[in-house]
Amino acid sequence: MAASLFTDKETNNWLKACLALNITKDELAHFLETELQRLKTVVGSSCCNCSIEKLVPCPTLPFCNKSKHKCKLHASQKPQQCSLCDQVKQNITSHHRYSKLSWWNTHAEKWSSDHWEIGKCFLPPHGYSSVHTVQESDFNGVISIMLNCTHFQNCLSTSCLSPPPQDKQSPLEMVRQIGRDVRHTSDCKVTDADLQGYFQNLATLLADPKCLQHDHSATIAHKRLNDLQNDRMSLKEVCELLKEVLKEADQLKERCEELMEEAKETGEHFSREAERNLAEALQKLETLIQAGEQRIDSKTQLGEQRIDSKTQLGEQRIDIKTQLGEQRIESKVLVAEKQIETKGHDVEQDLERKIKDGTQQIAYHVQDGIVSLQQAANKTEAEDYERGVEDLRQRLILLYNDKTCFVPLSTLNQSLDKRITDIYATPKLHQIKIEKDGKHVKTETLVLTYKELFYTDDKSNQRIYVQGEPGRGKSTFAVKLVHDWCNEHQPSSTASIKSTAFEDKLTIQKFKLLFFIALRDSRKQTDVTQMIKKQLIDQIFSEDERADVYKLFVHIMKSEICLVVREGLDEWTSPDGSNLAEPSMAGFSKDKCTVLTTSRPWKLAESIKNSQIDILVEIEGISCPNSFSTNILRCIIDQRTNLKETVYKFELFIKRCNLKSLSSSPMLYALVICTWVETIGEEEHLKGSSVCALYTLLLESLCTKANSATGYFNDSNAPPVQCFSRTKYLQPNIGLLNKLAVAACELLFSSERETTIVFNDRQLSNYFSYEEFTGCKMFALKAGIITNRKQKSWSENSNSFIHKTVQEFLAAYHVACNPKAIDDIISRQCFNNSHLEISQVLIFVCGMNISAANKLSALMNQSCVENCGASGHYACAFQKVIESGIREAVANKQDDIRLKLSHFYITPSNLRDLNLIWSTNTSNVNSLNFLNINRSSLSRDEQTSHFEVNLPLCHKLKWLELRGNGILLT
Repeated sequence: MAASLFTDKETNNWLKACLALNITKDELAHFLETELQRLKTVVGSSCCNCSIEKLVPCPTLPFCNKSKHKCKLHASQKPQQCSLCDQVKQNITSHHRYSKLSWWNTHAEKWSSDHWEIGKCFLPPHGYSSVHTVQESDFNGVISIMLNCTHFQNCLSTSCLSPPPQDKQSPLEMVRQIGRDVRHTSDCKVTDADLQGYFQNLATLLADPKCLQHDHSATIAHKRLNDLQNDRMSLKEVCELLKEVLKEADQLKERCEELMEEAKETGEHFSREAERNLAEALQKLETLIQAGEQRIDSKTQLGEQRIDSKTQLGEQRIDIKTQLGEQRIESKVLVAEKQIETKGHDVEQDLERKIKDGTQQIAYHVQDGIVSLQQAANKTEAEDYERGVEDLRQRLILLYNDKTCFVPLSTLNQSLDKRITDIYATPKLHQIKIEKDGKHVKTETLVLTYKELFYTDDKSNQRIYVQGEPGRGKSTFAVKLVHDWCNEHQPSSTASIKSTAFEDKLTIQKFKLLFFIALRDSRKQTDVTQMIKKQLIDQIFSEDERADVYKLFVHIMKSEICLVVREGLDEWTSPDGSNLAEPSMAGFSKDKCTVLTTSRPWKLAESIKNSQIDILVEIEGISCPNSFSTNILRCIIDQRTNLKETVYKFELFIKRCNLKSLSSSPMLYALVICTWVETIGEEEHLKGSSVCALYTLLLESLCTKANSATGYFNDSNAPPVQCFSRTKYLQPNIGLLNKLAVAACELLFSSERETTIVFNDRQLSNYFSYEEFTGCKMFALKAGIITNRKQKSWSENSNSFIHKTVQEFLAAYHVACNPKAIDDIISRQCFNNSHLEISQVLIFVCGMNISAANKLSALMNQSCVENCGASGHYACAFQKVIESGIREAVANKQDDIRLKLSHFYITPSNLRDLNLIWSTNTSNVNSLNFLNINRSSLSRDEQTSHFEVNLPLCHKLKWLELRGNGILLT
């Protein structure tokens, strides 16, 4: 049992014995049920019409009383012959070990339909007539059937049930004696030694090798006895057994009352017998008197005088004897009646006293047991609660380690996921200070530990918000937090650069439970508790277990220190008609529950009040791009490939394509890495990679966040630019992208320089109709193409494209589709030295529309010549732009490349590109000049790779051949 019920050991032993008998009785009842069904088949079927009174002749003890007159049972029933029922009755009789059947208990009409009515013939003679099933019978009744019915000689071993005379030391007899000892004890106490013997004998019976040893229920009962003996039985089972004990006590009381009624009937019967005997005596006396009178009358007259003389004396004597006889008989009758009344009264009083004492003792012990049970229940309830909490915790850890702690490398291929520790790199988290006027100001303070995130001046932060632009690592940071909570004592699997950031895992181990929910999966649900039930509890518990776990969860919300991680607030929408800014935390204790929410800045700026924020931090990508790229490459390249060499090649690619700034977005940077790895096996992949193709993939990955519908460009629906031809997420959104491209171009080349990158809603609305503005802006926000920041007031919220290169890519797309924009938008801007600022736009246009690129390069070259002349820095920089544009055009298979360049800066690595530029510019050779560079001004490294050139303007360059440190012209 869960705990001892009574302080008195022997009383507790007595209760254990009662429970042990009930356990054994339940199993034996199951065994008895099966065997009685077999016995019913053996004894045959009756006609179902004959009652037992008709089948049993009078008198049949103890069914009816021996008398010259009919007994009360046969007063209205006449025994009659029924061959079918008599055969069944004879078969039942033949199966009784001692031929003393209890006909009083059974109903012959049910012999064919109810095997229990046959079994009742083998019960003790009194007290079982109202018992309707095997399960309702008591322990003594079950054992009596097994002892009295010879059928069980075939079901039990000879050592357990021997032929008569029965061995009193056999297990069955010893078990029956245990039942008697436990029931008839006057003080409800059992010693330790006796209890040990009880358990041993009961276990021996249940392990009988013939049948019970192989019975599944007997095995379970044997285990329950063992649990009871060793105090391992659950409180629930103990309560159920106690209920059965009380039920049997009530049945015992009812049987005692039946016995009292029988005793009263027996007394009445004895009284009736005495009256009948007295009447017979008086009748005999009267007969004798009459006979005497007849003999006197027959005397001769001779003797009449003698008789007459003696008659008076004789009559006196007779009167005296008669009177004495009557007195004796009356005295005997009175004595007999008094004895019967006294014995009946004594029996009744004794039974009442025993019933009263037994009931009081049982009530006392049960009440004492209830108190002890309540105390044990409180302790057990606390233990069960702790076990339940720990079970929930372990299941959550298993769920998180199996599913949550994996993140996809690419939004375009969700199946390519890796364990968080394999690719994780330390993020850059800046704390955002909320000024008194409501303005959000990013500080230079970096958050490097969990303690700095969850505590401010040693005060716990209950409402934590982590904001960041799409792809900056919000979700990855949340997943890493979940992983650290799950794996406090497990070493990190990362093999990259060791980091000391967020190593204080003990800080988050204070949370007994962590509930991680993806808000995107619970759109239009308002209650976090329901989200937890659906996303977590329903995933780790079966349907039969959930009701109990829900109750436990309600207790946990109020009692335990919990952390709720709500991932992706910007992806959650409230139900129609609801003005909720975020899901409700109703049910959780505010003092014990900490909530960490990740979101994009525009959602917080739009919905969350400053008063609801305890700490706000912004994640801005990763601290070390090199370690991040190393981790990603380690996960996806072939093991036979040299990792260090591959990382070096990738860094060269990033540097050459000017993509280093994308490292601020781990999502985009990972997409760049995966795309680059896919081309490793292709010849000249470093030189042939298309930046336009790469940014097309980035644009696709962003569009999937707002609209994952697919569509394709084909012969009947040609792509606006060639790099869009193989996409599947751009076509359904092309109308919105076209509108955003116009805004990107107009803003980038705006005469108001302060609005080219950062702009407000009013300025953005200039490029949309009234109907288009809200839908386009919401699409851009959800996709992450445009971000929104909270300023001092809602009317001053600022917008910007997620990255300048994304804005430049969209602007280039607009120019490629609308070359007139070069004259209408770009040419009106006074370049001065700003022609290099749009160099990335030119490179993108080279990959989309070479004709427009040729025109734009001429405009930029003119600006370079007019404003910079032969200035080394600007001329060399612009030449590199033209070189990159040529490579982009070639990578996208563009023809008729005629980019304009007036000044050349020659190195061994750009000879081929310069040859192409030269050949496309010879029609205007008189305007071409080679830049003179003083060799002494170069560094040592530059001196080995750069050359001083001074050529006549009339020469045409066919090809250049490098010899030593000079150039050979042919």
